[in-house]
Amino acid sequence: MAENRKAGRELAFQILYHTDRIGSLTPVEVDRYWRLHPADEDSKKFAERLISVFLEKNRQINDILTQASESWTLERMDAVSRSILRLGVCEMYYFPDVPPAVTIDEAIRLVKRYGPENAPSFVNGILDRLHQEKMAI
Repeated sequence: MAENRKAGRELAFQILYHTDRIGSLTPVEVDRYWRLHPADEDSKKFAERLISVFLEKNRQINDILTQASESWTLERMDAVSRSILRLGVCEMYYFPDVPPAVTIDEAIRLVKRYGPENAPSFVNGILDRLHQEKMAI
């Protein structure tokens, strides 16, 4: 199950990154992605769950991320970090079955693989701050 979620996160990241670059996250674009990049059913299910919640909660996720990133606007962030942070916030706030430490570790893993050199500390700092704030409530 953990491997399916790991693969599902990576697929969801790829979809968010792709649609971020073209400026359109719609069900049509998601369907197009699946036609071009088939995936095993369990990984695909988790990715679709992440994307579905992100589509539903996009505004709230962006607001949470904007407040947590203080002097960084979403537009100023690189597209990889922005996409990974959006997924991290989505999972941390709307997936109670996933421990926040797993969400943070997986976000760092993805950003190390796909992001710029300084991105892991940036992503870790924001997600850790959100986790600490959430724990304080």
